[in-house]
Amino acid sequence: MKKNILLLAVAIMMGIASAEAQVVAEQRFVVPQHNITNAANCKPYNHAILECIHWLENVSPNIYKGEQEEAKKFLTVWSTLSEDVSIVMDEKIVSFMNSSPDMIIYYIGGWTRKSIQTKNKLFKSDYAYAGLQSVMNYYKRYNKLVKYDANIEKLIELEKNGGLLIQLQKDMINYDFK
Repeated sequence: MKKNILLLAVAIMMGIASAEAQVVAEQRFVVPQHNITNAANCKPYNHAILECIHWLENVSPNIYKGEQEEAKKFLTVWSTLSEDVSIVMDEKIVSFMNSSPDMIIYYIGGWTRKSIQTKNKLFKSDYAYAGLQSVMNYYKRYNKLVKYDANIEKLIELEKNGGLLIQLQKDMINYDFK
């Protein structure tokens, strides 16, 4: 009897978690009206940027295409001008830059979220790691809807073997100690 109750509780919790994930994907993100033209204009949108990143990471690439493009533009403009983030786009790190340029936005998102949350107190390799984790998570979640990329597959394999952060620390030593 106790086993049946436990199984029922687990099934309910899984259903709730699945429903919550579905709700995020089905809700649209509305880009706030903004006039971001310089670094000073960015700070008021830090919370909106975090919501934007969360939504982009959790919405399927085949729905809300117009809204996704607007959200991606918002994130790109904000992250380019903000003093709260300084993203490194080295081809050694972002190895999929040419093969899957559409995945770069998830790297920017992961890096940006980590920068805001830690107030830029970590090494650049830690932010790159967060960015690559975002790319890998999105790629794995929507693997049937995004094109195959051998470079991202290599990152996933390196992460699975526990070597991604170590490799990033080696590759980014010049950025970490500037």
